[in-house]
Amino acid sequence: MEFFASILTLAVTVAFILLLNYYRRLLNDGRREYPREELIYAHNFIVNEWQRLISADPTTGYAGAVAGALLGYMLSYSGGMYGEHYESNVFHSAILPALWFLGQPYLKDKADEMQWPSFIRKFIDNDLSFFFAFSSIIASQSLVAYGLYHALSFLWVFLNFVLIIGLVLYSFHKNENKEKSGLPDRKNRENRI
Repeated sequence: MEFFASILTLAVTVAFILLLNYYRRLLNDGRREYPREELIYAHNFIVNEWQRLISADPTTGYAGAVAGALLGYMLSYSGGMYGEHYESNVFHSAILPALWFLGQPYLKDKADEMQWPSFIRKFIDNDLSFFFAFSSIIASQSLVAYGLYHALSFLWVFLNFVLIIGLVLYSFHKNENKEKSGLPDRKNRENRI
């Protein structure tokens, strides 16, 4: 039962985040009027947003999404070290995605300094799919822990769900602004220095 609830909740969470990102981009483009097709055909928006997320580098995009999902599930069930996995407030909170969000710039700087393999550097540079999958899993698992077991407070789950969605949407916004501003990539910056 928990497996099916987890998959269903994950699908709804992913669709919700991708829809919010679509409407965030749509309503920030400066127009006052929108055609009906841009507002109501949600199934197309979800697929298009997923393709935008993965399109920068499909190989590392899919690898990042799978790695983020696996890490999210692993950490979600790591709460079982201290009792039942669904009772852990730490592993079902926005703390873990926030730590990645705050530590990721440091990781990018270290990837430049260290001579890591190119796949790992590509993975760290295109970490948005990893962060999206990781955060979606943590958010959906906290909803499952509340929905099936009621071991966590609804207010705790709701506030952390909102914080996680805010972090993911801000990451999308930040990545979009980086692409729009035409900032040179790391190799070009290193060549100029």
